[in-house]
Amino acid sequence: MADPQLPISSTLKDLKVGESATYPILRLRTVRSQASELGAMLDRVYSTCMNREARTITVIRKA
Repeated sequence: MADPQLPISSTLKDLKVGESATYPILRLRTVRSQASELGAMLDRVYSTCMNREARTITVIRKA
């Protein structure tokens, strides 16, 4: 279950390579924007995937 109160920016910064964080689909735009911006600023690679049935978006740190 995705935690609707899970902070986005600090959580993504703390992810190690291979780890992931899941958010409610209602936060889709913010999560994708933060992953893109943090990836550029911190020289990291994040990937996102949606689960429409569970109504979640998951961010995975790739590098």
